[in-house]
Parts: sequence; C-alpha cells; structure tokens
Amino acid sequence: MSNSWLIAHKVRGEPAFDVAERMECPECGGKDENCEGCQGEGYWWIIPTSGHRAYPWWSKEFHKCAFEGFMSEVPDMPHDARDHYAVVEAKEPKFNTRPLLRMLGLGRSKDFTRRF
Repeated sequence: MSNSWLIAHKVRGEPAFDVAERMECPECGGKDENCEGCQGEGYWWIIPTSGHRAYPWWSKEFHKCAFEGFMSEVPDMPHDARDHYAVVEAKEPKFNTRPLLRMLGLGRSKDFTRRF
C-alpha cells in the first residue's frame, strides 16, 4: 500500500485539499532529472478516488498531519499554480497510427455522406 498525502492544489481556479498518492513517473521511470513529464521530481501526484493527476503546491504525509492548526503550515496558493483541470496540449504520437487503423477497418471512410 502506498503512502497517502494531504495536498493543496488548484481546482477550477480555487485552492482545494485532497488526499493523493505518489506514482513513479511513467515517462522517465523516476530516473531523468530533465524529464518534462514530472519536472525532474521522479513522480506524479494522483488522486486515487478519481485517478486524475494533481499538481500540488503543498503536501504533507497524511499520517504526519496534526489536523488542528495545520492550516498555518499551508502557504497561500501561488498565482502561477497549475490547475487540476487545465487543458494540456497533446503530444505527437510516437508512430503514425493511420495505416494500422486503415488495416483494421477503423479509419475514416472517404465515401461518407452527411445528411442534414
């Protein structure tokens, strides 16, 4: 079982708290300090109840949180904090999938006629 963390992160423009877990970065395996996927941290933050990735500006191991007064430890949300629901530009696929889709009969049909 992985350790749970209490995190503060930005959700739809507002500060929010969640329980999160750390997951090894799938892009570099936690071994590349120049990795763009994890910014060299070696891990991603995941909200286990939804499976979504989070971008916290503050975190603390859940079992170390003293819930009375812990808010005094949390800094204000940075202006440039990344939003939990931010739209990220998709990366180019590593290979061209069109021939494979065509072979499987899943490509776009050229004789498609739209009716109005």
